[in-house]
Amino acid sequence: MARIIATPYTATVPSELEDHRMVYNGDDSLPPVNEPVRTNRPVRRKQRSPFVPMAVLLILSTMIVFYIWNKISIDRLSGEVNDLHNQYLKLANSNESLHAEITQKSRLERIEKIAIEQLKMTYPKEQPVWFELDPAQVKQLAVE
Repeated sequence: MARIIATPYTATVPSELEDHRMVYNGDDSLPPVNEPVRTNRPVRRKQRSPFVPMAVLLILSTMIVFYIWNKISIDRLSGEVNDLHNQYLKLANSNESLHAEITQKSRLERIEKIAIEQLKMTYPKEQPVWFELDPAQVKQLAVE
C-alpha cells in the first residue's frame, strides 16, 4: 500500500487586506505633537435607582394578593350557591309532597265518605228551589 504525504496549504493574502489584519505591527511611533494624548478613563457603573425594582415588586405582589383574594371569594360564593341550590331542592321536594297531599285529600270520594260517616250528612230528597230577591226589600232589611 502506498503512503500519501500531505503538503501544507498556504493561502496568499492580498496586500490591501494584510495591513487590516494586524492588531499591532510593532511600530513604536509617537503621536503627533498637536494631538492630545488620550488615556483610558476609569469605568464608572451607572447608578441604578431602587425605585423601578421596588415598584415592579409592589405591583407584582399586589396582583398576587388580588388574584388570591379573587379565588377565595369565588370559592366562598360557589359554596353559598351550592348551599342555596340544596335548600331549593329540599323546598321543591316539600312543595311537591304538599301538592300530592292536597290532591289526595281533595278527592270527592274521600270528602263524601267523611261527610256521611263523621258529619252524618245525607243527600237532599227534593230538588233545590231558586228564588229571587227584590233589591229594595234587601235594602229595607239591611236598614232594620
